[in-house]
Amino acid sequence: MNILFLPILSVLLFWCAACAALPFLVLRDRRLARIRKRSLFDKSADQVSALCAIVMLLFAAALGADAFWHGRMDVVASSLSRPVWLLFVGGECLAAVLALCSRALAGRRALALAATLLSGLAAALSYLLFLVLLWSLLRGEQIPGFADMAFGADARSRLTALGGQFAGWVNQFSARADWALSAPAWGFFCFLAPAAAQLCALLWHVARRGADDFGRDYYTFAVGGRARRAAWSGALLLPFAALLLWVTPPFAAQRAAFLPFGNMGPELLIPLYNVLPLGLPLAVLCCYLPGRSTAPLRRKSLIVLAPIMFFAGLFAMLTRLWG
Repeated sequence: MNILFLPILSVLLFWCAACAALPFLVLRDRRLARIRKRSLFDKSADQVSALCAIVMLLFAAALGADAFWHGRMDVVASSLSRPVWLLFVGGECLAAVLALCSRALAGRRALALAATLLSGLAAALSYLLFLVLLWSLLRGEQIPGFADMAFGADARSRLTALGGQFAGWVNQFSARADWALSAPAWGFFCFLAPAAAQLCALLWHVARRGADDFGRDYYTFAVGGRARRAAWSGALLLPFAALLLWVTPPFAAQRAAFLPFGNMGPELLIPLYNVLPLGLPLAVLCCYLPGRSTAPLRRKSLIVLAPIMFFAGLFAMLTRLWG
């Protein structure tokens, strides 16, 4: 592990979480547009749908290239469990294809909504597989794989054996030593998906202000509402983050060589990594203030600062779980 591995892992976690929830934001806006008879929600859904297709396509391309050319993540993830890694990559590629299909079928509303729903389900299942790989990497837990199976077995027997291994792995969950830690961690990761998606959508609304000139009223409505939802989604993370900080020991400098700023002295490094989790509540505050403003676009600096603070807090949480 090098000093950039945990930051890159934080980026992948945020990216994967956003991909898992963005299709459901599109479905929500489409439903509100139909119920409330307001085109503002359809405009918001069109923008988020474009963001969803771009983000998923880039993520699937990056994962596919890494798996095909045996890159850094492929080597690490395959050492944990090759079947889970391949299912994760395949699920993200399927979600990206379905997201593109939903854009292509924009003229047929029912088919587009069905493709968006299927894309969200595929991305959500892939996110679950990614969490399994992430938890195994952070906690050093072995995942079932093909390593212990007899060479030359047919595909059916290998899949049956793999299913039996996973059933036993799940049944032993309550007997693990870190079950009290994993419960709030899984709650944190579950609420991470809507918070990451809302943050990405908020930034996308601001970025598209010059290209999609829908008028001042639309962006006041879209940016303000999205900022409020991002703040509430992030606020749901804070109790789980606080619980994780309480059950994990304070940061120690034994593994500082594998982390950024590891060349700093312990008197500076330890306070730095113990303060970094404050990035999560600060990110919530950066989203809350524009949401309460009558002119949210005048607070672009806070909107741009929110994902930076959120990433710092997420990286600190992964560091505490790894330590």
